[in-house]
Amino acid sequence: MENTSEKYLSHLNNCIPKRANNYMLSTYSIILEAWRRGLEVTIRIVLEKSGNIEPYYSITDGKKTHNFSATRGDLVSKEAKILTKNKQSAKEYLIKNNVPTPIGKEFNETISNSKIIEYAKELDYPIVVKPLQGTGGTGVIGNIQNEEELIEALDYVRRDLKLPHILLEKYHEGLDYRIYVVNGEVIGALKRIRSHITGDGKNTIKDLINQKNKIRRKLPSLSNRPIKIDAETKNLLKRKNYDLNTVIPEGEVFYLKSKNNISAGGDSVDVTDLVSKNIKKIAVEATKSFPSLPHCGLDMIVDEASDTGVVIELNSRAHITQHLFPMEGHARDIPTSIIDYYFPNTKNQNREEVSKLYIDYDFIYNSCLSRTAQEIKLPKITESPIILKRYLLSNCQFTEQFANRIRRTAFNHKVNGYIKPLDNGNIVIVTGATKQKAEQFEKLLKNIAHKFFNNVQIVEKSRVTPIKHGFHIEADMQTINKADADMSELPLQKYSKLKEDYQKITRKLAEYEQKESIMELTKKQNKQLKKQLLKIENSTSWKITKPVRAIAKFKK
Repeated sequence: MENTSEKYLSHLNNCIPKRANNYMLSTYSIILEAWRRGLEVTIRIVLEKSGNIEPYYSITDGKKTHNFSATRGDLVSKEAKILTKNKQSAKEYLIKNNVPTPIGKEFNETISNSKIIEYAKELDYPIVVKPLQGTGGTGVIGNIQNEEELIEALDYVRRDLKLPHILLEKYHEGLDYRIYVVNGEVIGALKRIRSHITGDGKNTIKDLINQKNKIRRKLPSLSNRPIKIDAETKNLLKRKNYDLNTVIPEGEVFYLKSKNNISAGGDSVDVTDLVSKNIKKIAVEATKSFPSLPHCGLDMIVDEASDTGVVIELNSRAHITQHLFPMEGHARDIPTSIIDYYFPNTKNQNREEVSKLYIDYDFIYNSCLSRTAQEIKLPKITESPIILKRYLLSNCQFTEQFANRIRRTAFNHKVNGYIKPLDNGNIVIVTGATKQKAEQFEKLLKNIAHKFFNNVQIVEKSRVTPIKHGFHIEADMQTINKADADMSELPLQKYSKLKEDYQKITRKLAEYEQKESIMELTKKQNKQLKKQLLKIENSTSWKITKPVRAIAKFKK
């Protein structure tokens, strides 16, 4: 079995976030390469009106800036972009420059299927149907053998996929190659094998498809690109009188698709070291046929026996995911070649230290699509050498307060890494920083931990795998806070009842005291009034006016 550690690029191992898988892997790999070289990168991820999620980014060394969309940089001219996008105009340029390409003709939406069928007879079968504009192999139906199959293909592409503007080409027998050229040199070459299964005499076709999909899910380049059972697959099954529950003989290969595109379930096999000089020459000449097309991907049909090939199409924005993680063979470092071309002054940089850190692409992706940020500018990578450390804390309890304190300390001292609670109750803290910063942080970590937890024990462990840039709390704080709340629920209920009783008694006591105060004040007032009354009764004026008061009383 092939050693996967040697098969793939070591500087990409264990450093591809979830959002950087599949479609975004091409963009992420180039951004990561630029960032690790100390270049400044600004990223936008946009949800366009078409519904497509597209990444755009700029890279600068302070003197010059280049803008990119996926793998296409701004040194690819606008004219080259337009010409290669349209399959018919691309074909015309290739023919003009004597680059071998299949003969064919375009048919727009106004032309009927019957006219297309007539032209197919002139070309002679087998033929290929492909939409004039499109990517990812959508709607491309190859090796059409007769009129009946052509009618099926036309109905599927023009009616079901709603892609009525098509190109009809002569089918060329051979192997499907994807070749990537940078600055006049073939950097990577893949052989693309049609989606297929190999019978074992035991499992059904459906079971074999499921088994293969499990393998695809493990690759960052194919994790969301399973083999799908669509109308084309059902037609191919029908031709062989098979269905999904059929058990095919051991060793028999059954093709599930007619096209070799990887996104349609095909296998990617790296053949960079096996491509002949003649095939490489055709690929390079094809790119030179267009104005300012320094790098792109080319699809070719190659007859290895006769060492000939024809260029099917060119893609100025070709994805490089399969070159980075092929199903078979070795990965090819196309991101390095692209950054070398745009920023030659950063060539031959030592990767050993910078590869200890990688970008938090999940945060970038989610922030841009949620419109939290329009664009994100990455801070420059930490100075090297970078020391990786791992600390295990026991006899402690993970809390939000402690986690935030550690993160704040890491931020203040430019330390990367994370803090995370373990299932057994322990806490793990991983860090990456320069030696000086790492030592400062370790001292502070121990002081903080002992202030929070009386009997905490801290053990340093080894760490070799890369860590994400920045410092992160890898925990679901809502769950943790809820658990803390659940544990203290009973004491809180008792405290709440006690508090309620206390407040009730306090209110009653205040009422009694208020009544007593009023009664005491009334007694004093009565006493003073009695004194004043007695004084009036004993006065001379009161005695002299006694007859007058008697007459007034009588009149009442």
